[in-house]
This record gives sequence, structure tokens and C-alpha cells, in this order.
Amino acid sequence: MKKISLIISFVVLFALGGNAQSGDLRFGLKFGPSFDWASSGSSETANKGVKMGFSAGAVVDYYLTRQIAVSAGVDVNYCRMKYRFTDYRKTIGFLVDTEVSVLRRIQSTNLEFPIKVKGKFNVADLFNAYAEAGIGLGFNLKDYGKDEYSVYWTDYISETYDDCTNQYRAFQPSMVFGLGAEYEINRNLSMFAQLSFHRTLLNAFVGSLEKQTGSVIRNNFIGVEVGLMH
Repeated sequence: MKKISLIISFVVLFALGGNAQSGDLRFGLKFGPSFDWASSGSSETANKGVKMGFSAGAVVDYYLTRQIAVSAGVDVNYCRMKYRFTDYRKTIGFLVDTEVSVLRRIQSTNLEFPIKVKGKFNVADLFNAYAEAGIGLGFNLKDYGKDEYSVYWTDYISETYDDCTNQYRAFQPSMVFGLGAEYEINRNLSMFAQLSFHRTLLNAFVGSLEKQTGSVIRNNFIGVEVGLMH
């Protein structure tokens, strides 16, 4: 939390010398691709590459001053990742829990409510730049995974994506940061493009899986988004 406070303070100070578009309340829509990966939080887990996902959402900015706003909204994030982790699997022949290393391709859908502080400044005629930082209140909706692993002398490879939602936390808060630029089309409408970074604060796996195997994964993604503000 100390890091978040420092970054938010930097955003506020960064914006004090600039000029933002006038208006106390603004609404917007955004969408774009994301680049997703998992941070390994233990020796039992490892990221296996960056995958492309997608996100879309709505934004509400309330300007406290001409340069500083509180930004909130709702995002739907469709994330894809590939990582290795330790899990317990039920073997067919022995009917006992067996600890195995699983390589999973995961497709996750979550609903996130970001709350950020935004600092905006004017860089040229009709062009503004901004930085923002805050937290995201994320709620995991669905997870589907294709798994590969070996038990004794048998290799298993999933043919389809199977529902594995019960292995992941329902509530996944995150740190959210962004940098962007905005072009004023007219007095009431502007378009923007931004880079956003999201990092979950908690282990994505449920507590029982972490306790059994020590597996710790934290989801991350960088969003490349475009949108319109009214």
C-alpha cells in the first residue's frame, strides 16, 4: 500500500502545472488488446510466455480541479496465460491424491472496478497527456484450462478447455497504473489512447491449493486501449 500511495502522490504532483479540458464530469468507452503473463510467487510455479487477450470497459472521470480527477469505471477482461504449477491429481489406477507438475493454458474472464487518481496536463493545442494510478476491485467470473502433466508413466494432454474456476479466488484485487494521450475533437468529445498495467495483489489460486502445494501465481497484463470521452 505504501507503493500505491507514493505513486498516486506522484501523479497528483505531476499534474499541478498543467491544463486539462474543462468539465467536472466525463464519460467514456474503451477497448483494446492486452498482453498477459503470470508472475511466479514460488519455486513451484513458472510463467511460460506472454499471451494476447482483450479488454473493454466504461470510464467515469470526476474532476476535482482542472488538472486532477478521480477516475472510476468497469472493465471486462478476457485474459490468456500459460504457466506451470504444482497440483494434486486423482490417479486412475491408484485412486490417491498425487502431487504433479501441471502445464496449463488458461482462459480467464473477470470483472474489474478500477478506482484511480488521474493527473492531466496540456502538451499542445488540442492534445493532453495524463497519468493515473490506483486499485482495481476484480471479481473472477470463469476460468477454463487445458492441462498437460505426467502421472507415473502416463502422459495426459487435455483435448478441450475444461472448467477450473473452483481453483481460483473469486476476489482478485490489483494495482492499476496508466499513461495516455487525449485529442480534443470538439468541446464535448475527445478520443484517447493509453497503456495500462494491472498486477493482482493476491495469489490467484484458492487457499487450499496454495496450502497443499505452495503454488503461487499472480496475474499481470498490459492493456493497449483506445476510446472516446464525452
